[in-house]
Amino acid sequence: MKRRLVPAVAVLLLLGACASHEAYHNQMRNAWPVVKVNGDTVEAVSPDPLRFDPKLGSVVINWQLPGKGYSFARNGIVIDGELDRPGGRLISREQKEVVDCKPLLESRQFQCVYRNSRPGTFKYTVNVLRDGKPLKPLDPQITNIR
Repeated sequence: MKRRLVPAVAVLLLLGACASHEAYHNQMRNAWPVVKVNGDTVEAVSPDPLRFDPKLGSVVINWQLPGKGYSFARNGIVIDGELDRPGGRLISREQKEVVDCKPLLESRQFQCVYRNSRPGTFKYTVNVLRDGKPLKPLDPQITNIR
C-alpha cells in the first residue's frame, strides 16, 4: 500500500505545482493597475512604474478607476513614446510595443496590449474625467525588466 501511495502523492504534488505555475503566468499576462484619484487630482497609478518580465511575452494591461463620477477620457491612456532609460528623457515618439488602446466598461477601464518583445521604457499619459470634466493628466511609465 505504501509503495503505491508515495508515487501517487508525488504525482499529485507535481500536477499541483504545474497548475500553480501556469496560473501564475496567466495572471501575470494580465495586469490590473489602479489609477488613484483624489477629488480633482489624478494622484498615481499603482503600481508605478508598470514592470514586466520579458519571459511573459505580451501582456494585456487594464487600468481601473476607483469610485463613482470618474471615467477615462476618450484618450484615457496615451503612449507618449520611448525613454532612453527609466525616468530618463524621451528619445522617440514612435513605438510599436504598446498598442490597441481602448476604453472598456463605459470608460471605467482602459486597456492596452504591451507586446513586451524587447527591452524598453515607455512614458504614457493618463487622462481622467470627473463628472465629464478633465483632470490634470498624470505621466507614469511601462518598462521591460531587462
